[in-house]
Amino acid sequence: MYSENSGRLRAPAAILSLALGAALLTACGDDPVAPPEPIDLALEFVAEVNGAAFACGQSYAGVGSANTEITPVDFRFYVHDVTLIDEDGGETSVELDQDGVWQHENLALLDFENGSGPCVNGTAATNTTVRGTADGGDYTAVRFTLGVPFELNHIDQTTAPAPLDLSALFWSWNGGYKFARIDHTSAARPTGWNVHLGSTGCTPGGGPTEIPTACANEHRVEVTLDMDPETGSVVADYGVLLDGADLSVNVAGAPGCMSFPGDPDCPPVMNAFGLDYEGSVSAGQVFFSAR
Repeated sequence: MYSENSGRLRAPAAILSLALGAALLTACGDDPVAPPEPIDLALEFVAEVNGAAFACGQSYAGVGSANTEITPVDFRFYVHDVTLIDEDGGETSVELDQDGVWQHENLALLDFENGSGPCVNGTAATNTTVRGTADGGDYTAVRFTLGVPFELNHIDQTTAPAPLDLSALFWSWNGGYKFARIDHTSAARPTGWNVHLGSTGCTPGGGPTEIPTACANEHRVEVTLDMDPETGSVVADYGVLLDGADLSVNVAGAPGCMSFPGDPDCPPVMNAFGLDYEGSVSAGQVFFSAR
């Protein structure tokens, strides 16, 4: 641009004009994108026995390596640290609803028995859903841990908040809680064949009611499933868990597998949970699947 008076280029004015134009274009192109709306998550869990719907009072044939007909009497387990994963591997924690019944802090209890018939040691109320909120996003997988976190596993059950107040799911002060209680009876084992998953070998603290400092066998299982957490379901299959176990006998130790060392009935069950057990190496958990 030239001055009408001098005919000379007014360089500072031209440069300023170009800079302002570039700044305006840059500002228009960099408008912030609003983050996705938070989601209310209701992650559904489904209980089955070899693909058939679980129900108290129902019997199921062909379970385990000896094709035993079983009648379930309990089906409950704890999960914690529910996390959503997007296609790039980004992780978003789910903040659980603090309902005062089924969920506490980062922990939830899934309870499929209804206290009826053979499930008489259970409760009438059931819970099949983990509820919470999370940042919105396009999620392609969900991860959670089967079990009770260490800091909650060794509290006083008699004064603990729900869902940690159930004596049927508590083992001992040192051992803590039964992460899973999955029990049944059969004609071959009328007194029961039980699966109780929990930590063992816990080192006592300085007194009988002091928190242990560690457990030799934590027995918590991290599970990752490819699924849409907003529309899919997590299937927990009792029959798949026990597929490699001979349910017609109890070789030694506690009836069934209660996680303790040296139990010959435990390897196929612990391996199905995804846990190595005394030299028996797991190929990965098969108890949970996505639908």
